[in-house]
Amino acid sequence: MDSIEAPNPRLARQVWNFARHFFEMCIAMCVGGSILMAAAFGIATQLGRPALREEAPGLAVLATAVIYTLPMVAWMLFRGMDGRATAEMAAATLAVGVVLVGLAALGVMTTNDLSTWASAAFCGPACVVMLPVMLLRRDMYSGRAGHHQRSARGAASLTEPRSPGRVS
Repeated sequence: MDSIEAPNPRLARQVWNFARHFFEMCIAMCVGGSILMAAAFGIATQLGRPALREEAPGLAVLATAVIYTLPMVAWMLFRGMDGRATAEMAAATLAVGVVLVGLAALGVMTTNDLSTWASAAFCGPACVVMLPVMLLRRDMYSGRAGHHQRSARGAASLTEPRSPGRVS
């Protein structure tokens, strides 16, 4: 069996890879989440709940956490990230919503303060909590573990036509 040596890019390249992954996920989450938030809360308004954030701030914040998680997960899967890394990142983002609701339940913040987090303000803390998760897997996010080569093959297979006999 042939052994394949994992790439070991220079430090500057590793930092660039790590930062690029971070900003790609934040942009996907913040832009995609903001679009989905406008749609979701627009639908709530059409269904007769124009003040959902004020009526049910806990529910609104948890919905916000899910809404912001979805485009980030979609981007990670599109980029060829494995399921475990994607699940870890999703859990970190969802945890922001759970912690905020928990702080309100404990009386650390008011429900009025909680309702302000059911907005684009959610994006900042959600991006911040991704950093520790990424640092735990810095070999993967920096490119030392060879993710970029797998990602490039995965992305290429999305655009290549499949022949009837081809298994991927």
